[in-house]
Amino acid sequence: MTPLKSGTQFSFDLLAGALTGRDAARATGTLHVLGNPGGRIHLRDGGVICVESPGSPGPDALLLRTGRLSESEWTAALTTGTRGTIGETELHVVAMMATHDAAFTVVAGEVEDCVFTPQTLDTAVAMSVAIDPVRLLQETSRRITSLLALPCSLSPHRDRVAPVPGADLHDLAPVREEILAHATGRRTTRDIAFAAGRSVYPVTIEACRMVTDGLMTVVAGTSVIATAAQPLVPLRPRKPPTRRPPTQMPPTQMPPAENPLPEPPEGDDGDDVPLPRSLRRQLLPKLFKQPERKKL
Repeated sequence: MTPLKSGTQFSFDLLAGALTGRDAARATGTLHVLGNPGGRIHLRDGGVICVESPGSPGPDALLLRTGRLSESEWTAALTTGTRGTIGETELHVVAMMATHDAAFTVVAGEVEDCVFTPQTLDTAVAMSVAIDPVRLLQETSRRITSLLALPCSLSPHRDRVAPVPGADLHDLAPVREEILAHATGRRTTRDIAFAAGRSVYPVTIEACRMVTDGLMTVVAGTSVIATAAQPLVPLRPRKPPTRRPPTQMPPTQMPPAENPLPEPPEGDDGDDVPLPRSLRRQLLPKLFKQPERKKL
């Protein structure tokens, strides 16, 4: 399976630094996240009103899947602004679901750079009430932490999955049946989410558990096998490495991160939790305004 730890912290740090930096503070505009899959974060007076990414289904896909909105109604919504029987509160909830999922998808991929522009771009569905960037980062961190804590952590963008031949597929939950129906061996969990009209995060988490339970397997040749625990290092260095004199000893490798991640609970209720201590200590001590605990 593709090791997520090698680049996830670097992606999170870049996004968090840009989203809470001077340019985005109390600003209205768009934060362009460059990378794979990348995305756009729409800001209004410093608050997040929408996150879009080509790597996750948008509010339209989620609404069409539930049957609350037909394709003709969605087409009319884009042209006239009407949304049929969808209420403002329900639309806000769906937009928030898509926003959190897009942020997770962006960080689970590769973030190369973030560029803020004061230009405001149109969005099909935006949240009626903006959310604080730190709250968005907290939820994104919680989801990444839960994924990394699973025995089998799939990359939603790289690992392709397929059913295990001969596995007992009787009496499965509807979600698992739907995932298996779309797991052709040529699709990642991101692809399955698009095909099923579901969010990427819950599909990825459930697929990880299905691999652990022996119902699905990662297709050989579609991912890199992690042979040992790897430290959190950036995907790409910000500066090219400098050449060292032949007589100088090479730098030692970073030791594995302390405090291994705990196993996430079986039921993921989506509640916000604080950032992991390691990320909070390195990234956002001033924003969280929590004093560091002294080491015993």
